[in-house]
Amino acid sequence: MAGVSNMWIDPQFRSPLLRRGLLASTPSQRGTLDPAFEKVPFNQWLAEGPDTRFHWKARVTRAELSFHQRLVASVELALDGKDLKTRREGRLVFLIQITDSEGALYQDHSSIELNKLDENIDAAELGISHRVFLLPGDYQLAIAIFDTVTHEHGTTQTQFRVTPPLSDFLPEAWRDLPAVEFIHTEPSPDGWYLPDIRGRLEWAGSVHSPARLAVILNVAPSLPESGSRSTPSNGMGALLPVLKALSETGSPALSESVDLLDLGRRRDVFHQDAVIDLDWPRLKTSLGDADTASIDLHSLADRHHDAQFFVSEVRRIFRAFDKPSVLVVLTTAVAFESGEDLDPISLEALPTSRVFYIRYRSPIQSVRPVGPQMGGRGRGGRMGGGPMMNQTPHGVVDRLEATLKPLRPKVFDVETPEQMTKAFKEIRNSLATLDGQAAR
Repeated sequence: MAGVSNMWIDPQFRSPLLRRGLLASTPSQRGTLDPAFEKVPFNQWLAEGPDTRFHWKARVTRAELSFHQRLVASVELALDGKDLKTRREGRLVFLIQITDSEGALYQDHSSIELNKLDENIDAAELGISHRVFLLPGDYQLAIAIFDTVTHEHGTTQTQFRVTPPLSDFLPEAWRDLPAVEFIHTEPSPDGWYLPDIRGRLEWAGSVHSPARLAVILNVAPSLPESGSRSTPSNGMGALLPVLKALSETGSPALSESVDLLDLGRRRDVFHQDAVIDLDWPRLKTSLGDADTASIDLHSLADRHHDAQFFVSEVRRIFRAFDKPSVLVVLTTAVAFESGEDLDPISLEALPTSRVFYIRYRSPIQSVRPVGPQMGGRGRGGRMGGGPMMNQTPHGVVDRLEATLKPLRPKVFDVETPEQMTKAFKEIRNSLATLDGQAAR
């Protein structure tokens, strides 16, 4: 297929005949079966061997660590457009099955409407990409293509291996995760948070002390530095997966609270205490409410108090602590207008606690949601979505950190999932050793 162009199709166009069955599928203890497979003789096709009526190839990309603190890879299919030139009716269905080393089956499918293909498809290469969470191990991949009008089909099988990361990761956090979880396409912010993923980390499962974990997420983007033409990102494509991962401690001894702060409006737009599962519908609504495009005139006129609002919220959260505690602040770099009141927090009447300040340095290229990708054949990024390029971060000098200086926060500047893993490990170790007399 040398010399043909690439045209990647998003497999969100699921067949109406199969969609109902897909929605009925439920994860089993070992494996996840897609009822769409019951509508075709999938195993019989595999036994028949490859069919030459379709000219295609499949591969699994190298698994990389994501900000969800899980390994993510893509199952990529490339189909010669010449095979589609005369196919203009019905759908082309792709059935994907991954078998782990214990024989558990994990299935998913997608389809495209043939009448929506470009008229010059014969000069192109049709690509389908399914993203998937995987655990280290050996796997068997089996894929079938099926034309719903002609009933022609083709199959391919291959083996692949997922190796553990060479750098820091959290193997103990993966002990109860399913070996395979397919990631379905969703627009942001769902595509960042992935509410349909059921596997849960246990990154603090070894913590048995009755400590408290409080997490603050700054959802408002920073003001740009004076003279800058760029608009800094609020980093939600990375920070939302981290927030979700932090909520999956796996420790029944820990109590956790989450607050989303909109510094631009000086509001706590979301609060949840006794977190076991984050209330994603309510949290998602709060993210929409924090859209800075609709900031009111009163908030704009009173911006000089944004930093002190953050300080007062930190004090409020600390004063609610009735046991040894750790505070984690998730934010991008925050610049304030000149004249801002940047007086640091007072330690008066505050309990002894440990503070972790995680500052995400967003790349210039925007983050795309995790899910089947369109637009090219390059390797996907590790944000929890689209390509991630090694570019210079936005030139914003962070002023928020200084307001916490008396608390002696442990600061992490994070650009990659591996750097975030180091922060997770230190937070876990801090929670495990809390004795109520944490040194500042």
